[in-house]
Amino acid sequence: MPTPSQTDPLETALHTAERRSADAVARARDEPAADLQPPRNGTPAPNGTDPNTARVPQPRTLGGDGVVPGPRKVVLVLGGGGMRGWSHIGVIRAIERLGLRVDEVVGTSMGAVIGGLYAGGLDSFGIEEVAEEFSVKDYFKLNLLKFLVKGYRHASVYKGSAFRDALARFMPQQSFAELEKPFFCNALSLTSGVMQYFGLPDAPKTAVADAIYASSTLPGVFEPLEIDGDFFVDGGMAECLSLKLAHARGGDLILASDLSIKDHHAATPYRATLPHILFQTYDLMGVALNEHNLHRYADDKVVLMRPKVGHIGVLDSPDVSELIRLGEREALEMLTTHSLTRYLCDPDTVVEVDRTIRRPRDYVQLDVDPGACIHCGICAVTCATNGFAEVKLGSVVRKLHNYECTRDMACERSCPTRAIRLHNL
Repeated sequence: MPTPSQTDPLETALHTAERRSADAVARARDEPAADLQPPRNGTPAPNGTDPNTARVPQPRTLGGDGVVPGPRKVVLVLGGGGMRGWSHIGVIRAIERLGLRVDEVVGTSMGAVIGGLYAGGLDSFGIEEVAEEFSVKDYFKLNLLKFLVKGYRHASVYKGSAFRDALARFMPQQSFAELEKPFFCNALSLTSGVMQYFGLPDAPKTAVADAIYASSTLPGVFEPLEIDGDFFVDGGMAECLSLKLAHARGGDLILASDLSIKDHHAATPYRATLPHILFQTYDLMGVALNEHNLHRYADDKVVLMRPKVGHIGVLDSPDVSELIRLGEREALEMLTTHSLTRYLCDPDTVVEVDRTIRRPRDYVQLDVDPGACIHCGICAVTCATNGFAEVKLGSVVRKLHNYECTRDMACERSCPTRAIRLHNL
């Protein structure tokens, strides 16, 4: 039995938030919700419920001073993903277009870079201007001389100074209290193995730019950040999408942008260079870790957005405007069709999006090719929501339309014969 001193404070906060949520649900059974009403104009109720009895949030009133109450706290969570992270700008742009508010921001690695700029007061267009100044060649400069002199005794392949200087230039705020929105980013301590969440009251005191650098410094790629004798590396090494912290902060609605999913049906070209081997290894490790993260924390408070950017490598030099477009499209599709957010969005923008996007996004359709299935049962074990059942004749779909699917695509990726396909993602 762990003593109080051995208990993870974030786990304690998370359990407290879960208890408060359970209490709120219990109260809701007895008290009518003032900010909820049936869908208007015959709009189908989410998840196939009866339109006459379903209760969904009213649309936001954007004109005048009145805004219909929505969730008490909205937390935006931006995951890591290297250069793919520029797609987070598109997610923020969609949130702005739809009139959704964000109360707090949580970021990891490249998500910490974008999240910090957003929390610092920049809108999506201001962040895009910053992105256009970044260059892979400028910020990934080899530590060639030190590598030749020290060899394996040197801490990194690339110089972190150029990247760190750029962050300081774009993030002039010294303390987290100076930011316009509460902001948190995570980094892993190499000495204690503990995940540190900068921005929390008990976190080490450091400039915002340095905290973001710590959250982004991949081991062996950039030098670790030293703070008071402790050394920190990329938080994505253990938690590339910090849903855990968003829940611990008491988020009633969590908007999460996850970049960990790759196109696993297409082979990734192998490049026989140390940086690319490191990045590819970290990428694959992040996907595996995120499966566990999503299975545990992607609950009914989370709207999970996954921009289709898995074909882009961490070290690639992509078209920033194209990444932003992909992020904005994914966010618009998800936020205007998800039952948690559709009725909080600007109604005019929802109508505009509906003209081109008509797919419901509340469920994922599961398919198994019986000719390719080898009856291994891995899908039934992998799926955290009991979407599959293993029988003597092979795996069968238990839920054709899976409303609980975490969208981590673990079943597709784990199938040895690629017999599984997910649709309506």
